[in-house]
Amino acid sequence: MGEAGGLGVLSPFVGGTYYGSLVAGVAAGAEFHGRRLLAVQTLDAAAHLAVTGGDPAFDTPIAWDHVSGFVALADSVHPDYLNRLTRAGKPVVLVGHTLEGLDVPAVLPDNSAGIRAVVTHLIRDHGCRRIAFTGFLAVTDVRERYDAYLEVLAEHGLEPGLLLPATTNIENGIGWDTGDLLGRDRPDALVAATDRNAIGAIQVLEAGGLRCPGDILVTGFDDIDEVSLLNAELASVNQPLDAMGRRAVDLLIRQLGGVAVPPGPHLLPTRFVPRSSCGCTGYAERLPELGVDDGLRRLGVRLAEVLPSAEADTAAMGLRAAGHAAAITAEALAAAATGDSSRIGSAAVELEALLAASIDPDAVRVISRAVQEYAVAMPVTGVPAATFVGCGVQAIMLSLGRARSRAQLADKLHLRSLISATYALNQALLHRRDTEPRDPSWLGLTPATAGSIALRGSDGALVRTRGWRRRPGPVIPAGPTTVTAFPPVELLDAALPGETVFVVKAKVGDSDRGWLALVDAVENRVEDGREMVNQCAALLTIALDLRDQEQLLMREAQSDRLTGLPNRTSFVSSLEAAITRRRTEGRPSVLLFLDLDGFKQVNDSLGHHTGDRLLVGVADRLRQCLRAEDVVGRFGGDEFLVLLDDITPGPGLDALVERITAAICRPYHLGEHVARVGVSIGTAACGADTGVEQLLQEADQSMYRVKATRRGKGSPRIAVPAA
Repeated sequence: MGEAGGLGVLSPFVGGTYYGSLVAGVAAGAEFHGRRLLAVQTLDAAAHLAVTGGDPAFDTPIAWDHVSGFVALADSVHPDYLNRLTRAGKPVVLVGHTLEGLDVPAVLPDNSAGIRAVVTHLIRDHGCRRIAFTGFLAVTDVRERYDAYLEVLAEHGLEPGLLLPATTNIENGIGWDTGDLLGRDRPDALVAATDRNAIGAIQVLEAGGLRCPGDILVTGFDDIDEVSLLNAELASVNQPLDAMGRRAVDLLIRQLGGVAVPPGPHLLPTRFVPRSSCGCTGYAERLPELGVDDGLRRLGVRLAEVLPSAEADTAAMGLRAAGHAAAITAEALAAAATGDSSRIGSAAVELEALLAASIDPDAVRVISRAVQEYAVAMPVTGVPAATFVGCGVQAIMLSLGRARSRAQLADKLHLRSLISATYALNQALLHRRDTEPRDPSWLGLTPATAGSIALRGSDGALVRTRGWRRRPGPVIPAGPTTVTAFPPVELLDAALPGETVFVVKAKVGDSDRGWLALVDAVENRVEDGREMVNQCAALLTIALDLRDQEQLLMREAQSDRLTGLPNRTSFVSSLEAAITRRRTEGRPSVLLFLDLDGFKQVNDSLGHHTGDRLLVGVADRLRQCLRAEDVVGRFGGDEFLVLLDDITPGPGLDALVERITAAICRPYHLGEHVARVGVSIGTAACGADTGVEQLLQEADQSMYRVKATRRGKGSPRIAVPAA
């Protein structure tokens, strides 16, 4: 699809039941318009799973080279970032929020209408007069819902109810307890800003001895899948997440095509769904009244209710599809009543298609009741209604039941595969040592089809490792990159229709490694923050940290902490390798054993701290005297070892020993003092049959012979004050 022309979506998380549903709508819209989609997660990998709102400190122009315009979900980036985008000529459409001072289109659920329907229902249908509110008001859409709640109370002449602030949008955001409700003006209803707040509130109420709906009515907002499974079923407001994403893409495409799109809110309808938690105990057994007399048309309207809402033209298409399904269902029922059940299958297929397209958790119930309502009200002439219903409705309902069972089984198998993939990733990246985290081929354990990693070096520059792809195609090359150019074009071109390119920062806590990009389908069947791409980025970061920690521990285990030189254990390993090379390749080497003369006097007169500084100075001078292939180590105390590679005894060795002696004997400036020490150096050549201990012993004995010949010859061993 080329380097430019793609669409971007900025989201706190790029998957999950809420953000993932929005991203899925954006992805569907991008696919419809033939555009590639890059989904950028603005929270770090393994970020806190609670959706707490606020503006993440995300300011990186990631993938800007590839994206023509962005959809920005609520609380994904700071307004300054969006202003930078617009100044760069990249149009922006907001979803789920508006921002003061940013004159761009914003696609919003009609929060006000949804909450107005909730509060009006509680007042008119259940006689509630003391209605409390709980929610995290720092989030823009929650504030809108609270404002609408206050407006409806005022319109009915009621005082604002008890405000019970939440600290997040999920269950653990409920920090108040039942005692906060049990005052003189105890509420008879509680409106929660989100379903998860409502679930948490019900748990708190039950822990305090209050039951819903017997003691207090409770409503939520979002209409997530779980609410219809609660006891009592949670009344909620359904907002069209999928349609919001699609609508945002439509507005973005219009802007990219040069069409002037009005800034400000573009509202999509919400729908209040009463259930038993708000006192509508019979709702599960009936459908809301419709002012439609024609049975076939009423059936079509009922079926259209389960389809995702969208803008006017798409909604009209959905209504036509529902009307078509209603007509086929009516024909099948009529045929079944006369003994011809051959058309039942076609009706079931049409209704199953509606069920597959629906995001309404009550879709099966709505379809079942709607078909039964039509069958009872419009029987075939001369055929008893019971026969009419029994012949056709039962068969259709059984087919729908099987369809839902298949869908539930598919969800179960999908989640099980995610659990298995997560386990395999943990084993591969955190426990096995044959997996290289920098090589993205470990993404083969996930559903992803391609991947690329850009890691940040010590200088802050990004470097891509070689990419991975499941399907045949051009190599995704390694090499230097920039944030605006990442992910590489080769990865973008690996995405097929229906796939999205996800980009997540490989950052956990203070560990910032770079970026992970992969190609996959949107995951919206898990909780926000638990999607596979987020886990992959987090595990990549942790695995790289573990590898670095292991290398550091290994270096520390093999190094002298004071001087940084190899310690005795590490040096012996090098010596063993040299002996092996001597035996197999005939390659010569010589061992030097160094002992400082006069070091004890420095240590005793100036203290251990100064003595340590002198040892560090000796180590530095040794490094400067030797070649890269030589090995110098600290044997212990004031003793050092040097392994000289590819050298034999003779004038060259003698000259090196003299150079080392001269370097070590030069004065050491140690703060306020100058110290001088001497050195005795013994040598031992590595022979074909020499062992490690034998070689060490020969070098040690040689050193003592040198020391004996120097004793009493005035070797400089004293420390004097600095001038």
